[in-house]
Amino acid sequence: MNVYIETHGCKLNIADSQKISDKLLSSGMEISNNIKDSDIYVLNTCTVTKSADKKARNKLRSIKKQNPNIHVVATGCYVQRDKKEISELGIVNTIINNEEKDNFLDILSKDVKFKFDKKLEQNNIDNILLGRTRGSVAIQKGCNQICSYCIVPKVRGREESISPESIINRINYLVDRGCLEVVLTGTQLGTYGYDLDNINLTKLLLSILNNTKIRRLRLSSVQPHEFNDDLLNLWNNKKYQKRLCPHFHIPLQSGSDAILKEMRRKYSTKQFSSIVTHIRSKIPNSSITTDLIVGFPGETNLDHDNTKDLLMNLELSDIHVFPYSIRPGTTAFYLKEKVQSSIITERSKEIREIAKNLNNKHLNSLVNTKQKVLWEKKSPYSGYTENYSYFKLISKKDPSQQISEVLISSIDNESNLVGILN
Repeated sequence: MNVYIETHGCKLNIADSQKISDKLLSSGMEISNNIKDSDIYVLNTCTVTKSADKKARNKLRSIKKQNPNIHVVATGCYVQRDKKEISELGIVNTIINNEEKDNFLDILSKDVKFKFDKKLEQNNIDNILLGRTRGSVAIQKGCNQICSYCIVPKVRGREESISPESIINRINYLVDRGCLEVVLTGTQLGTYGYDLDNINLTKLLLSILNNTKIRRLRLSSVQPHEFNDDLLNLWNNKKYQKRLCPHFHIPLQSGSDAILKEMRRKYSTKQFSSIVTHIRSKIPNSSITTDLIVGFPGETNLDHDNTKDLLMNLELSDIHVFPYSIRPGTTAFYLKEKVQSSIITERSKEIREIAKNLNNKHLNSLVNTKQKVLWEKKSPYSGYTENYSYFKLISKKDPSQQISEVLISSIDNESNLVGILN
């Protein structure tokens, strides 16, 4: 049987999908890159916003309409949050929530009447990574922070660190099959190891670097107050610096201290600004990106203006903008001072314009520099630099290695770096 897997949402979901792919391959199924040739369609859903829910419903309906005979599987956070709503669509054949993902094969086999047969041969890394060149490896489950707007603790459970041995084994498994880059994922990376003995994020990175041959190691998201010099010094250690990607994703969510307090975030705008400045001073070639929620209940024009000023002053490399979305089951759901949708739309537009300008400034700073690119696609060749900027090759000569040094010549109309092999 051929299975097509689609993932919505965060890198933690990507890590889950890659593990599902691995299990299916090891049990006799094949991973397909073409939905038309597939017997089974798996959608790993997100529920962080109402738009994510809508996107999942529309996709499920579209797949079933295009191929009425395909076996549709829904899994992930939307399923965990509202399994009944997914079931009432009347088009999903198998529903597997997050708590059941470890038993994914057993549940699916009963519904498709497929006898899984363990295979001994090596799995194809392209199929494990689902068309990517980066492996996403979860280092923790769940979240204990309970931000007032966030549904993640409800759908992912309480925070639990995964053992260093399991993480290293997973990375070595991927490396043995040709994976060159791994992204460490989780919801609270900075608190990794709080529930284990003698381990934290810094020690975990050291253990991975010393016990695996992964070429590039990347962190997904770390909060401002979770950084320290022990962690950052790794990027300047000559033994490790060529393997650690100089890209830091630091969520801001709001440039107003009053709103951050209502969100129950554990840092201030001053702390955020301070760590951004500190990282730049210690690691000058780094890029720093962030997340921002626009229109949180009670956000005033002054709060919005403060956010804009902060973003422009810090000159971040890029901003992921999320219009505030009401999530039943969160504290913010009950806040009365909701911001009008038209105002949220306008404010989001303003922030996205700032994000575009900042990103263009960041990309322009890379023109006429040499960068290393991990190739992700062909025709034309394209992929990501170490600081997570997208690059397209414009020379006719094809690269001979999966990671190549390139010379950046300009930026194209789609805000991608372009250039030639060095």
